[in-house]
Amino acid sequence: MNASTTFITPRCFPLGRDTNIAAVSESFRFFRALLWFLGLGMMWLSFDRAPAQTARIHQFNQIQMLPDHAASLQLGGSPAPPFKSFFDVYLLEASPDLVNWAPLASLVRTNAATNALIYLDQASNAPPQRYYRMPTNFLITPFPAPTGPFHVGSFVRMLTDPSRTNRYNIKTNSSFMATFWYPAQSQAGQWPAAYMEGKLAKYYPFWGSMTNVAPSFVSPAFSEAPISANAATYPVVIYSHGLSDGLAGGGDSAGLRAENTETAVKLASYGYIVVAVDHSDCFASVFPDGAMVARGFSFDSVLDNAGSYLRSRFQDVQFVLGQLSQFSQTDPLLAGRLDLDHIGMMGWSFGGSTTAEFCRTNPLIKAVVLLDGYLDPVPNVINLGLQKPFLAMNSPNSGLAPNNVTMFNHSTNTAYVLQITGTQHGTFTDEAWTTSPSAVTRSAGQAKDACLVAFFNKIFKNQDDHLLDAPAKTYSNVVSFQKKP
Repeated sequence: MNASTTFITPRCFPLGRDTNIAAVSESFRFFRALLWFLGLGMMWLSFDRAPAQTARIHQFNQIQMLPDHAASLQLGGSPAPPFKSFFDVYLLEASPDLVNWAPLASLVRTNAATNALIYLDQASNAPPQRYYRMPTNFLITPFPAPTGPFHVGSFVRMLTDPSRTNRYNIKTNSSFMATFWYPAQSQAGQWPAAYMEGKLAKYYPFWGSMTNVAPSFVSPAFSEAPISANAATYPVVIYSHGLSDGLAGGGDSAGLRAENTETAVKLASYGYIVVAVDHSDCFASVFPDGAMVARGFSFDSVLDNAGSYLRSRFQDVQFVLGQLSQFSQTDPLLAGRLDLDHIGMMGWSFGGSTTAEFCRTNPLIKAVVLLDGYLDPVPNVINLGLQKPFLAMNSPNSGLAPNNVTMFNHSTNTAYVLQITGTQHGTFTDEAWTTSPSAVTRSAGQAKDACLVAFFNKIFKNQDDHLLDAPAKTYSNVVSFQKKP
């Protein structure tokens, strides 16, 4: 059987304030058996999402009433061995009546863990009875839970610029894809967004041997969630991707708008709206009708004509700025929520060139972050510097740091430049978490994210956690740090 639809199976158990613990345990054994049966059906329906190896579906192993009337929920589940390097998401919801459900917790557990996963529900002593449910599905993600105060939502849009055609070598095409991440409201029944479209997740030239796990990856963001009302407006950060020839071609799993999803989600969790687009030189892109376009030639060919591709990228960003202005007026989700006085950019590799030069020449971009930025194609940035706030982070091993330091030396505004040890060029993308993740790469990813969030918070929100005063005090892998003023 092969089914692509994923169903949410309610898994419920009544817990009364005065219920005897022994009676709770006795009753739970029946419910667990019933739910295990339902879970097997769920596993059967989801076989196309996971390798057919030994696994245990999500389940409630035990529920106990504690002396203070809090409920201790012990959760079980174990994905197949190929997912051991990643994380599994448990979505808990609670209800007083089996009708009205509310989110209780989103727990992210490393699949290498051997200890029991226990959640204490301190609110269980309020109602006379309480029910719990969670999906039995494995929700595999390469990423840790975002650390900001906001729940995160995401949606995908197709943008059409009628002033340009022949995009992706399709003569009549003027469209390209964009993903938005944003602070969101937490609601019952929400489902994590896929990390990327299924056709691309199964595309061997991009993922290589990881096509056995990538189709199962979900994002920590929730698809189409309502935007949070906790702030009137949110600053906007536009992301520009780099270039890659894919894992099967000896490159990185990058070169498209999803390549820094983890960082985008992290930034959104701190109250930002992040927008990433697929440029015309992206490795591949999937349209809403399922059609996939692929670059089909090496990124060296792009760099041989860097000026032409940069102009196309600048037009993409300029068009996105115009769309954001329209969305702030008319979009059902974003209207009135975009702080267009505080727009920033960030970009990796060739996306660093795009970001730096567009910021240098466009007054709407107020601050940028360069992620191991490849600046050779934009000599004016190197020789004149950026006269706007920026943060440049580099790998000591990529050879790109010197140009970033030269840019820093020629800059007169607020500026930071640093390197993170234990990194390669691709570590400044999701590769820190997806391809052979380790304690070193994850630590680098954490340092990158923390510095990036601290920078934008300081520039756009006047919130200074002082991390960028001396980041090595918190992250020992940060070296060669300089700042202005």
